[in-house]
Amino acid sequence: MKMNNNNTVLLVVDIQKGITDERLYEFDKFVSNVTALIEAGRNNNTEVIYVRHDDGEGSGFSAGDDAFEIYEAIAPLPGEKIFDKKVNSALHENTGLLTYLENQNVRRLIITGLQTDFCIDATVKSAFEHGFEVFVPQGCNSTKENRYVDAKTAYEFYNRFMWPGRYAKCLPVEETIEMLKNESEKDAENRHSAQTKRSIKACGTESIDTGRLLLRRFEYSDTDSMLKNWVADEENQWMYGEPPYPTKEAVKGLLDSYIGRYQSGYYYRWAVTLKETGECIGQAAYFLVDAENHFGEIEYCIGKVFQGKGYATEAAKALIEYGFDRIGFHKVQICVRPSNKASKKVIEKCAFEFDGALKDYFYRDGAYEDRLYYSLIAKDGE
Repeated sequence: MKMNNNNTVLLVVDIQKGITDERLYEFDKFVSNVTALIEAGRNNNTEVIYVRHDDGEGSGFSAGDDAFEIYEAIAPLPGEKIFDKKVNSALHENTGLLTYLENQNVRRLIITGLQTDFCIDATVKSAFEHGFEVFVPQGCNSTKENRYVDAKTAYEFYNRFMWPGRYAKCLPVEETIEMLKNESEKDAENRHSAQTKRSIKACGTESIDTGRLLLRRFEYSDTDSMLKNWVADEENQWMYGEPPYPTKEAVKGLLDSYIGRYQSGYYYRWAVTLKETGECIGQAAYFLVDAENHFGEIEYCIGKVFQGKGYATEAAKALIEYGFDRIGFHKVQICVRPSNKASKKVIEKCAFEFDGALKDYFYRDGAYEDRLYYSLIAKDGE
């Protein structure tokens, strides 16, 4: 994949085999325009990102189904990123795309794809609400008729009335292509500084073998052990700073969030599992990541039955090493309530240095409690 040398990304949303056919409004023109736009993006160092919609297993329009795959005429090149979603907006937090764009310092989105009145409308409005400058090239989105409105009327309602002046700039496709060329030429002057700027790595959540533990990405098969070991325990979750998730449905919603965000490459959350049995006994994460300032904040939670065995310390030490050596953090920080004595012991064993306290930060059961901050700084030269 070419380096993205500007602050613009071209989003190609849901142009999948199952819905890309002659039923679309101005089908041939739509495919031709999107193809030209993608070619211009690639030629001018603008990153092209694809999005696919997943209707769920058994729908015929899900991972593994031919209809789910991207339409051949606009297929991605090797290395171009693909994000999958289960909701209309491509920028929903569970897709991981928003996290990726923010960490890449993207400011401008060119949005193309299907369908105008569903996923494109949702994505355009979401992009606007998240502060992006939004462009919708004319003739680069389309839709089909439904029982309430014909395809032409639906297309024109959004492209001529709903989006322009409210949520996006709707430009002729030729003008959009010219904009990409001009931006690429302008950005060439700043290319050296962009290449030499220090940045963390979008390596995401890779598996870590600590000896007794395997830290890996969460899977839906973890649901039962999560419920049994930690995520439904109200007191355990309170010390962790999260609400309890007492049912399989609640845990599935949590896993939807975790698993979807892995796509960004900037999401670092591990299931803590026993190597011997594969059982999930907790989690550990860099829940706060500041790519611009090169630091991350660790959190961890281990089920009560498994506490006092050194598992939290083992996981925390692995994350610290991963943060410095793999992600490229300058600083790793952690915070704790004074009453959480078990967590304070982990912090001490990991040799964190005390930075200070935010007074009366937490309030529970009629009492306030401080938030204590600790950190580690990368060794000289790292």
